[in-house]
Amino acid sequence: MYLSSTVYFLKLSLKFPPNMSKTQIKAYVDSAKNRLYLTLSGKIDAPSLEKLYTEVRFAVADLKPGFEVVNDISRCQLIYVAGLPVFKKIIDYLLVHKAGEIVRIIDKDNISCRQILSFTDQINSYQPLYVDSSEHAEQQLESMTPRGGIRLKLRHLRISYDSPAGSGEAKISDISISGCGVCQATLVLPVGTDFEGHIAFPSHPPLIGQVQLKATVVRTSDDGFGAKFLGISEEFREQLYLRLLHEACQSAFNRRPDLSPE
Repeated sequence: MYLSSTVYFLKLSLKFPPNMSKTQIKAYVDSAKNRLYLTLSGKIDAPSLEKLYTEVRFAVADLKPGFEVVNDISRCQLIYVAGLPVFKKIIDYLLVHKAGEIVRIIDKDNISCRQILSFTDQINSYQPLYVDSSEHAEQQLESMTPRGGIRLKLRHLRISYDSPAGSGEAKISDISISGCGVCQATLVLPVGTDFEGHIAFPSHPPLIGQVQLKATVVRTSDDGFGAKFLGISEEFREQLYLRLLHEACQSAFNRRPDLSPE
């Protein structure tokens, strides 16, 4: 699936602080924390993102697998669709090199920032945590318990499941090698329920296609639940990660992206 080469512009009649319109990209590493910091501000076009991609490649070389990422887009005006494929390339590079938790700093009142969120919601990607400041980002990362694998947002995956409480199926809202979250469930399982799940991936040998696993429900919502996978070997974890990585690196665009902020 390919993104049209046509460049679209969104004209905004907004007043930004004087330093907000200046293009700035930056990638730097805190080796002691095994953490990568990415900052994007101003109007970021495709050439600017290509430069950032190069910086990311050099930075990741100094980090260990499971490195954390703090991505500040709170002052960003990424309004050129032509830059989106490069943005996706950076996302994929982080996934391939086994990034861990990713925190994205946003400004909910910034229309351009909301457009970026709309962009990323239309692609297979990682599922970041959202915060409103760099201080909050640091607090989140220092206080949280490692998940055992990055959460991925894959638009097309579904899971069927069987449990003592009954059988059902649901859309997978996010997934990692240690568990998943589901929504639109035909049967919401209560916390503590063990179940057997089945996920069918499109055929792509030699990657695994049919996944059978055991899991237990750790949280619930109105239309879904979160589950932790049980009894998974290291070998299967690696196979599952490679399969999820393949899915995450696929483009989900087959039409012009919706530029409307939510």
